[in-house]
Amino acid sequence: MSLITESLMVDNSKQFPHIQLRLTREGTAKSTPGGGGKKLNPITANNKSDRWGHGNKLKGSVSSIIANWQSSTEKREKEEKPELPDARRIILQVDPDTFDPDQLKGYGIEVIGDLEDGYIIGASADLELTKLEQKIEQFIQEQKGGSSVSEIWEIFEGYQKIESILSPELLTHWDAVKDEQIYIIDIGIACIGNSIKLSEYPIKKDHETVDSYSERLNKWRNKRDSTYEEWDNLKSQREDELTKFVENYQGQILSIIDGDTPKFIELPDSFSCRIQISGTGLKDLVFNFPYIFEVSEPDEFVELIQSQISSESTNTSFELQPPKQDAPKVCVIDSGIQERHPLLKAAIDSQESTCWIPGKTHLTADHVKNGGHGTRVAGAILYPRNLPRTGKQQAICWLQNTRVLDANCKLQEKLFPPDLIKEIVNLYHEKHHTRIFNHSITGSVPCRTRYMSAWAAMIDELTYQKDILFIVAAGNLPLDISNGNTRLSIKDHLQAKRLYPEYLLEDSCRIANPAQSFQALTVGSVASNYYNNPPLTSFADKDKPSAFSCSGLGIWDTIKPEVVEYGGDVVTDNNNIPSLSTPESVCPELVRSTLDNGCPLASDNIGTSFAAPKVSHIAACLAAEFPDESCLLYRALIVQSARLPEWTKQSDVNLFHAIRQIGYGIPNLDRAIGNAPNRITLITKGERRIKARQAHIYQVQLPQELISQGEESEILLEITLSYKAQPRRTRRNRRRYLSTWLDWDCSKKGEDSDYFLNRILKEYDAPEDAEKGEGIFTWTLGKQKNHKTIKEISRSAGTIQKDWAIVKSYELKEAFCIAVVGHEGWNNDPDASVSYSLVISFEAINVSIPVYSAIAEAQVKVEIEEQIKI
Repeated sequence: MSLITESLMVDNSKQFPHIQLRLTREGTAKSTPGGGGKKLNPITANNKSDRWGHGNKLKGSVSSIIANWQSSTEKREKEEKPELPDARRIILQVDPDTFDPDQLKGYGIEVIGDLEDGYIIGASADLELTKLEQKIEQFIQEQKGGSSVSEIWEIFEGYQKIESILSPELLTHWDAVKDEQIYIIDIGIACIGNSIKLSEYPIKKDHETVDSYSERLNKWRNKRDSTYEEWDNLKSQREDELTKFVENYQGQILSIIDGDTPKFIELPDSFSCRIQISGTGLKDLVFNFPYIFEVSEPDEFVELIQSQISSESTNTSFELQPPKQDAPKVCVIDSGIQERHPLLKAAIDSQESTCWIPGKTHLTADHVKNGGHGTRVAGAILYPRNLPRTGKQQAICWLQNTRVLDANCKLQEKLFPPDLIKEIVNLYHEKHHTRIFNHSITGSVPCRTRYMSAWAAMIDELTYQKDILFIVAAGNLPLDISNGNTRLSIKDHLQAKRLYPEYLLEDSCRIANPAQSFQALTVGSVASNYYNNPPLTSFADKDKPSAFSCSGLGIWDTIKPEVVEYGGDVVTDNNNIPSLSTPESVCPELVRSTLDNGCPLASDNIGTSFAAPKVSHIAACLAAEFPDESCLLYRALIVQSARLPEWTKQSDVNLFHAIRQIGYGIPNLDRAIGNAPNRITLITKGERRIKARQAHIYQVQLPQELISQGEESEILLEITLSYKAQPRRTRRNRRRYLSTWLDWDCSKKGEDSDYFLNRILKEYDAPEDAEKGEGIFTWTLGKQKNHKTIKEISRSAGTIQKDWAIVKSYELKEAFCIAVVGHEGWNNDPDASVSYSLVISFEAINVSIPVYSAIAEAQVKVEIEEQIKI
């Protein structure tokens, strides 16, 4: 979309604006006592039937662990090693389907990390494991309190499974760690203690007086406040314990703010930091520090820096004019910007430029050779397609320059990304009310899937706290040199006989940190054209995934990247040992830094780094059009506007693979910001908040002339839910990572809003795989896995949930209802609520059917009728 055509787009949005969704009903599901009747795992069932055998096996493990703890404590004292906190690490393997980790509080064990496959990292302050032994004995004797011991399969000493703590990259060369060598590493420390959740909210009893209930409620609130205070105190205590431990090995906690005060990045259940420590200290930390749940090497950063020389004319008389004074601001977190570039200068908010590189805080320019990096990113925000050569146009937004990468396009090890991101957001959002952050920086290896990384979790936490939107690049595959064992290059895959695009589905091609962030919008790349100059050909046809673009799924089977934009492609000579190149024909046209005397614009670089800012452009346009709406709505409208390309509709295409590679498809500014005669979009406006166990029902009134159309009239129905919740890093899946999680459902045949609400509340506690009756539509993704269209994924996995279906007009009913439902995550505070936005679109495949006017008029009629009733 060029700047020059945006006035037409705005006119279209004013002629066919989005319509407000009506909240017609809401209700709360009653709490149901007891758990579900899940089928017992055979191992658990066998343990239950052999109480004596299983119980004594666990008792033997516990006795051995206690003895080893005692001997290791004595050995530490003799060797004068640093004192450990008053706890020891313990590993449990439990039934992953039925065992609730929160039960371990009753065993005297604190949950440090909740892993896949039923492994739990715990810590016990009781070095005699008294409560655990008591529970095992109760289990053997079939006494009350010991029943869940059958679900504890094995118990190990803490040092026995360090692979559950180390990152894959660090694990591969763990045996090569040298005692005297100094290492810089990132660590995560759990600090929730045994007060895992708040006590249950008091429910008013039958015949209880108001005064009595108020007294119980006040006691609960006081206890809640003291629990929050206890968590804060425990966090401070463990920060001090870690600092003391590290300093005893002559190490230090690294900080970007000052060199004296250790700086920790805090989340509700943990804190993270970057430390410098000897190999001896690192080994002791990993094997013995009881509260540690993650140890990893700092992310390295690799960009596809090319040095092609453009042959096309770069002369331009185009004049960029400054944006409106109150235009949206987009913060570009990158390698700096050439701020006086003629194609950028008018849009740069130069008074607010910052550099975070130690010792170079006064240097904000883009010093990356061969045309820069941040300069190209900034240009792609203003010019998402080709750059204009003549005329003039007002910029859509202000660009704020935040330099974090050095001249080699690297992030210095002294800069801890979560810390850095937090400081940047706090400065720009609080001081300048910046809401859109372009983050075209990723790590060089696939993101880890055990825990959300500290970097991605900080983006999630900041997004939860503030009304902001992070737009993040998916990451790139190197062309011919692999990044370690976990990120293979394109050439590596080809030489291993893995062909394009199938190799993009390999684990080594997974999106890079922090693209797995639940609440950021992740952007991959597709090719804008096909290059064919035998023997040279590009890998991708038009709109197919770029040969270098990292794929999903993301952590916990989320759809990542959510959208794709044009970021270029790669050309091969098709030899057995291929030579890869990036001629200008496959590169997007970008603004180019001239600080090394190059040309001001060129098609000479590729990468998801330059796809992401094109989506930031759409976000900026939405912020300009809807300045009072939330970033959740912007995210929803971007995803709602995205479409899978035509090639995905071919019969031989595996749609699941396509979604892994390109998410929901290519977004469209016109659809995001406005409508057309054959399309209408309905949105929630303002802040909408919902609590766990609540359901909000929205109703769209459909006109009789639309639903009485013949069988041949097809309607594309699209629904997108966008929400945000507070994260906990130490938990293993969406339901335990998020404070509250949401999903959506729609009404069935013959259901009015009252009946629909009652059904949703009644089915609230039903198992996900329970049969819940016939829906009206065949959704593409479905609410659960094993949906008949695509079995491998569901729409409900992430915090952006889109689904779509093509329906016959006669299948629609006069009152179409959608429910947004809140579910309890890790936060059982009944006052806790989360924000969301909901977007629904109806589009007639036949463009001559006037969907917009018909549905818009139907909503107005209903509003008038309701006013008359009142």
